[in-house]
Amino acid sequence: MDSMAFYLLLVVALIDVVFSAWFIRQGLRARRRSSEGHPQLFLGGMMLVGSVLIIAVAFLLFSPLG
Repeated sequence: MDSMAFYLLLVVALIDVVFSAWFIRQGLRARRRSSEGHPQLFLGGMMLVGSVLIIAVAFLLFSPLG
């Protein structure tokens, strides 16, 4: 049952990476026009850091390796 929690956290981290990539892309596109892309870049970067932390927690708490 612990492996289910591990894989669920990995899926959540993958979804977080997809959303962060979308925010970073939107921020880079908006940054060419004006400074309105800065919050989107910041949000995308923080979501990317959050996904790395989610993966670390998944391996620390529910590692299927033992």
